[in-house]
Amino acid sequence: MNAMLDLRHQPAERDDETFAAPQVEMPAASPGEAVTFHSSSVPQLAVPRRGHVLSRVAEIYGEPVRETVSVLSGSLARKRQCASLYETLFPSTGPWQPTPGLVRPPAEMAAWAIVSIWVTGVATGAIPVTATLAIAEDWFFGQETPERLTPLPSARAIGEAESILHEVADPSAYRDLLPYILDPHGPGSRLSVRRDPGTRAARARKRAEGVFYTPADVAHYMVVACLDSIGGQQPVPVFDPACGTGVFLRAALAELRNRHPAQEASRLAAECLFGTDIDPWPLNAAAFVLLAETLIASERNSQAPAVLWRRLRRNFSCIDTLRLDPAPPKDTRGSSAPASLDDTSEVRVPLSRLFPALEKGPRVIVGNPPYANLGQRNDFTVLGSRFQTLAVKTTPTAEIYLPFLEQMTRLIERDQCAGALVLPLSLACNVGAQFAAARALIAQKPGRWRFAFFDREPHALFGEDVKMRNAIVLWSKGPADRKTSIATGPLRKWRGDSRAAMFQSLRFTPIETDIRSGIPKIGGARQAAALKALSGRLTQLESAVTGIGRATLDQAPRATDKTVFVGPTAYNFLNVFFKPPRGLLSAGQSLSEHPLHAIDCATREEALAVFAILSSHLAYWWWHAHGDGFHVSRRTIASFPFGIETISGRTLARLAAHGAELWSTICASPVISLNRAKISLAFTPNGHDELRRNADEILAEVADLDRSFVDELQQFTVHTVAATLRAHGSGTPNESEGE
Repeated sequence: MNAMLDLRHQPAERDDETFAAPQVEMPAASPGEAVTFHSSSVPQLAVPRRGHVLSRVAEIYGEPVRETVSVLSGSLARKRQCASLYETLFPSTGPWQPTPGLVRPPAEMAAWAIVSIWVTGVATGAIPVTATLAIAEDWFFGQETPERLTPLPSARAIGEAESILHEVADPSAYRDLLPYILDPHGPGSRLSVRRDPGTRAARARKRAEGVFYTPADVAHYMVVACLDSIGGQQPVPVFDPACGTGVFLRAALAELRNRHPAQEASRLAAECLFGTDIDPWPLNAAAFVLLAETLIASERNSQAPAVLWRRLRRNFSCIDTLRLDPAPPKDTRGSSAPASLDDTSEVRVPLSRLFPALEKGPRVIVGNPPYANLGQRNDFTVLGSRFQTLAVKTTPTAEIYLPFLEQMTRLIERDQCAGALVLPLSLACNVGAQFAAARALIAQKPGRWRFAFFDREPHALFGEDVKMRNAIVLWSKGPADRKTSIATGPLRKWRGDSRAAMFQSLRFTPIETDIRSGIPKIGGARQAAALKALSGRLTQLESAVTGIGRATLDQAPRATDKTVFVGPTAYNFLNVFFKPPRGLLSAGQSLSEHPLHAIDCATREEALAVFAILSSHLAYWWWHAHGDGFHVSRRTIASFPFGIETISGRTLARLAAHGAELWSTICASPVISLNRAKISLAFTPNGHDELRRNADEILAEVADLDRSFVDELQQFTVHTVAATLRAHGSGTPNESEGE
């Protein structure tokens, strides 16, 4: 019996990193627009969940595929006719070239083609799992051509390859996981390195190229959101600017079929789906993925699969998407000026030159751009003139996904369009020049912008193998849209076993605030009203203290009682404290070297008031709304919208009294943790809600906030903390955490 056939029926694997506390859902924030999410239409093996890591499951089937490719390519490399025969059977679709360093030799490309034909045939049920590679190739080409690749490798290589493939073949798993199985990168995640250090090189390569598996339900949600925004009765062209092996385009085909059941899947794919990538093989793989989807649709097709594959492959181009421009204006004779091909590695190319069907631009752009640096290039000057997100930083270390966001707004059809990208959370809260430029761009682009934010704990959007904080960016524009509207959501913490419910519950809250300095992460009308009121305040905490500096933990015991310390990281609470009680830290201990924020105040009373303010539920919410859910920046502390008018007079006395009571309560229960042999110290205000509420009420009174918002603040903290892992139950953050 093939053990792999039973994979989806096995009990969930117990994994230390997915051991979660009971989920507590946030109450519905306010009525908001929802996306029609059909979880039943998503390939289930391609969706992460508790105990189910996408890359690990994909690797069960992907590793034999790559091993088979290696066996065949080694044999094909010794055949001089391999290159010409491969080019005949799988012709290139244009003059555009892969990025230097990503050129794949003909033997490797031919080996991938042979194996992909077999996997596609098995996935669609066209051939049995026991079929030979030659039988698969006969099925694929049919009578279309007598030429074949399988006679080229040695009989030994063919035999070894077939033995490897037959051992784990599973049509059902292939259907769900096809885009990941045909990915050439292989494993390379934080979990894979922990389990097998030999995957470290693959992880380094994937990180350098910014490659991450996009789960099928993420792609499905984004595609549905875009098509919902456009509406209409006719299928629309969809473009993925970093298509990889076709995860998003597969989702687009499924949804187009769902909305236009009378249309043939092969026609929808050939007329509506387009993609570019810098690596030549994933483009071939994407065509195989779409081919499989059309064949699974059970349509009668008299043509050989190879004919349809070539038709699909014409919709993919191997080119750096940042070299693309919108179609140029037509000249006086009605034709567009052609792009010069003198240097195909640097020339600017109109998108319509690659895909004439996109002369007006695609109606939908959707994808997951690379999370990597721009790298060394020869066209920095040109890029800086085209992209405002690169004009401010045209260097090899510039983030590449930000110009991809800008490219989405440049290439898309102008009158009625929609776009969706999944990006790092840094888009919302990083203060660098590139990020500020990206947010300024968003603020300038008419249409409806919506942002859904996802924390990395308890479970990450991409699964447990890729611990990242992410943002799904949705944009849509109609003929009547002349202004920019922004709607946002909270930083969601969610459990892997409630994933479908999470997508179904996503709502967006309109906000009226300047997003150039950051995109707030809030949910509901009360939070939006409070955000607007607080953002309009003119005073900030920095104006009410004598200074905000840095100090190490070993310096804290020697501080005066007028210094308030704030930990550089947080999760369940902001770590705010005074100098530790005598004897708590002793000489010779190896203490954390992460610098604390040290807030110096003029008097002890003012220090107690600052302590009360920063320990409040309001401060925790403000940090969550403006930060990344982990790091505590000086900027967040300094810009907290309560200044000298708060830390003075009767308000000062009231806050100081509450601060003194809270500190005397929590200082007796320090949280001491050990991380990488270094001792960290924290004091949690959690569990003392009434004491924290005292400060909330005073701050709400000062800022003229609705009293109901004070209740919501307390509820926000309870639900946010309850959604975390038991491993984080102490609330002490892991200071070594990183993206």
